[in-house]
Amino acid sequence: MRLSTITAAIVPLVVTAIASAQEQLAPPQPAFEPKTSPVIGYLVIAVLFGIIVALSLMPSKRSHQDL
Repeated sequence: MRLSTITAAIVPLVVTAIASAQEQLAPPQPAFEPKTSPVIGYLVIAVLFGIIVALSLMPSKRSHQDL
Protein backbone atom coordinates (compact mmCIF):
# COMPACT_ATOMS: atom_id res chain seq x y z
CA MET A 1 0.00 0.00 0.00
CA ARG A 2 2.77 2.41 0.91
CA LEU A 3 4.80 1.60 -2.22
CA SER A 4 1.88 2.43 -4.51
CA THR A 5 1.35 5.73 -2.70
CA ILE A 6 5.00 6.70 -3.10
CA THR A 7 4.93 5.64 -6.76
CA ALA A 8 1.77 7.66 -7.36
CA ALA A 9 3.47 10.72 -5.87
CA ILE A 10 6.79 10.37 -7.75
CA VAL A 11 5.64 9.36 -11.26
CA PRO A 12 3.98 12.72 -12.10
CA LEU A 13 7.14 14.55 -10.99
CA VAL A 14 9.33 12.36 -13.21
CA VAL A 15 7.05 12.83 -16.21
CA THR A 16 7.00 16.59 -15.67
CA ALA A 17 10.79 16.71 -15.38
CA ILE A 18 11.19 14.81 -18.65
CA ALA A 19 8.74 17.09 -20.45
CA SER A 20 10.38 20.28 -19.18
CA ALA A 21 13.87 19.02 -20.04
CA GLN A 22 13.02 18.81 -23.71
CA GLU A 23 14.32 21.55 -25.97
CA GLN A 24 11.96 24.50 -26.24
CA LEU A 25 11.46 25.35 -29.90
CA ALA A 26 9.40 28.23 -31.16
CA PRO A 27 6.29 27.11 -33.01
CA PRO A 28 6.47 27.47 -36.78
CA GLN A 29 4.84 30.56 -38.25
CA PRO A 30 1.97 29.79 -40.62
CA ALA A 31 2.48 30.82 -44.21
CA PHE A 32 -1.21 31.14 -45.05
CA GLU A 33 -2.07 33.59 -47.77
CA PRO A 34 -5.71 33.53 -48.84
CA LYS A 35 -6.12 33.17 -52.59
CA THR A 36 -9.79 34.13 -52.74
CA SER A 37 -11.60 37.20 -51.58
CA PRO A 38 -13.84 36.92 -48.51
CA VAL A 39 -16.52 38.81 -50.45
CA ILE A 40 -17.58 35.54 -52.11
CA GLY A 41 -18.23 34.00 -48.69
CA TYR A 42 -20.22 37.05 -47.61
CA LEU A 43 -22.34 36.81 -50.77
CA VAL A 44 -23.06 33.14 -50.12
CA ILE A 45 -24.08 33.92 -46.54
CA ALA A 46 -26.33 36.77 -47.72
CA VAL A 47 -28.05 34.52 -50.28
CA LEU A 48 -28.59 31.75 -47.75
CA PHE A 49 -29.91 34.27 -45.21
CA GLY A 50 -32.33 35.63 -47.84
CA ILE A 51 -33.57 32.14 -48.66
CA ILE A 52 -34.15 31.34 -44.99
CA VAL A 53 -36.02 34.60 -44.38
CA ALA A 54 -38.15 34.13 -47.51
CA LEU A 55 -39.07 30.58 -46.55
CA SER A 56 -39.92 31.56 -43.00
CA LEU A 57 -42.22 34.38 -44.18
CA MET A 58 -44.16 32.22 -46.64
CA PRO A 59 -47.67 31.42 -45.43
CA SER A 60 -48.38 27.80 -44.64
CA LYS A 61 -50.77 25.83 -46.86
CA ARG A 62 -53.17 24.86 -44.05
CA SER A 63 -56.30 26.68 -45.21
CA HIS A 64 -58.62 23.81 -44.24
CA GLN A 65 -57.21 23.87 -40.67
CA ASP A 66 -57.29 27.65 -40.16
CA LEU A 67 -60.09 29.00 -37.99
